Amino acid sequence: MNESYDTVFITGASRGLGLALSELFLEQGHRVFAGYLSSATGLSDLQERYGERLCAVKIDVSDPASVRAAVTEVKRHTDTLDLLVNNAGVHLEGERVPFEQLDFGDGHLEATMAVNAFGLLRVTQAFLELLEVGAYKRIVNITSEAGSIGACTRDREFAYCMSKSAANMATKLLHNNLSPRGFTVLAVHPGWIQTDMGGPAADLTPVEAAADVVSVITGDAADYESIYFDHTGAAWPW
Repeated sequence: MNESYDTVFITGASRGLGLALSELFLEQGHRVFAGYLSSATGLSDLQERYGERLCAVKIDVSDPASVRAAVTEVKRHTDTLDLLVNNAGVHLEGERVPFEQLDFGDGHLEATMAVNAFGLLRVTQAFLELLEVGAYKRIVNITSEAGSIGACTRDREFAYCMSKSAANMATKLLHNNLSPRGFTVLAVHPGWIQTDMGGPAADLTPVEAAADVVSVITGDAADYESIYFDHTGAAWPW
């Protein structure tokens, strides 16, 4: 990522991978707009260290009004964005039950889709005006290997897996729509990460995963053989 490509917006940035991505981009000298849902406490250390180069922005990606308010806030500070990282995601409790025990009255399916699939569409559409005039024109959707139909071995976690498959499809549709206008749109599986979602037994720390992700998402657009790959750059089957 060239020094001139300096404005980044990251959703789900107050903890886990999003927080680690924010820190790494700040370390590299970029300006970061860090989206958080309910509390920006996790960003306070970065705010102290990097001052005005970090702007915490409240955003609920499942709420159109919240997304519009976030755009208004970002526009107070910049008239362009170079990179959008749609990182916000949920994996709700009760997901790992067998099919026969799925509760269609608990709202989990709808809530998961609202964040993991439709959320990235809301955010991308809302910030497209700023991205359109950016130097980098890059949209990165943090999806998952759980969204791969070709590599699927699971027999449960319906809401999460289905939402990530939808996110992958959204990435492909956005690619088809926006690449003629100079955009690069990518779907990235960041690996199994030691976060609230991934658990302590996961392979990667957030810092390790962030380093890998930034390395693969900031390459030359012409070098990508696939737009769906993991944190090592290896292509994943759709």
